[in-house]
Amino acid sequence: MLKGHRILLTGLTGQVGGTFADVLAPHNELYGLARFTNPGSREHAERAGVKTIVGDLAKNELADVPEDIDYVIHLAANTKPGTAEVGMAQNAEGTGFLMHRCRKAKAFIYVSNNSLYADNADPDHLYKETDHVGGHSPHSANYGPTKLAGEGIVRFLCRLYQTPTLIARLNVSYGSVYDDGGLPGNLLESLLAGRPIKLAKSRTTRMSPISETDMVDHLDHFVRAAAVPAVIVNWGGDKGVAIEEMVRYMADLIGVEPKIEYTDEGVIPNRITDPTFGRSIGMEWKIDWHDGIRDMIKARHPEVAVKGG
Repeated sequence: MLKGHRILLTGLTGQVGGTFADVLAPHNELYGLARFTNPGSREHAERAGVKTIVGDLAKNELADVPEDIDYVIHLAANTKPGTAEVGMAQNAEGTGFLMHRCRKAKAFIYVSNNSLYADNADPDHLYKETDHVGGHSPHSANYGPTKLAGEGIVRFLCRLYQTPTLIARLNVSYGSVYDDGGLPGNLLESLLAGRPIKLAKSRTTRMSPISETDMVDHLDHFVRAAAVPAVIVNWGGDKGVAIEEMVRYMADLIGVEPKIEYTDEGVIPNRITDPTFGRSIGMEWKIDWHDGIRDMIKARHPEVAVKGG
């Protein structure tokens, strides 16, 4: 785990960023950049030991960001931009403003998303970092394209400023008590509320879920691997997991019968990411998804009885 560094973290009020802030703040001089629009979010971060900075990336409100940061972990993103213009301003241009401000950093970590991979017809395909891009998520058509635009800006500024950079294409993360918990957290909330869960009718949808505990450990490898030109790595688990299997496992743990609606409209795409390159830079996966999902349920809903204690 990273220790003894000056780190700038964006997106710390979100799912993954909240976990990172809690873990990194006690061991580093951690600065957290956000708009802090949710009541109490800034106070919560400061209680955790974060030095908060109020600013808006898209508006280039970065004057309070120290110029002598060691590492930047850029998680902030609009995952559901209503228009391409909003997505470009926040996910692409805002990233450019941030990297310009932090161009002297020892490493810049840009967290992208694997929804930008172009669909492959093979359901068993392991998406590699060199695969074709151009995809998007059905629930957010402008997210993947504008994150890809952000990657382009990061790659250019990496070379222009000679800032060691790594682009991490995130799959499905879980474990956090923050925000909506991502896809696994949303599935859990649907099960608890008795809402139907949409799954693909014509295929098995699988993802590469990754525990946020493993993600924290990966940061150390990312800053070491950052380079010029920018390095791209998949940031998912080391195993493909069927979403239906995860749903039924969670349902069994909490003692409910899942309501599953099989349809091919608006369901998440199949994305199993290849961990081969990640292993080559030192990434390891210590948390089995069964154990991680059980811990997530206990963390998010301590009032819920979990099978097996």
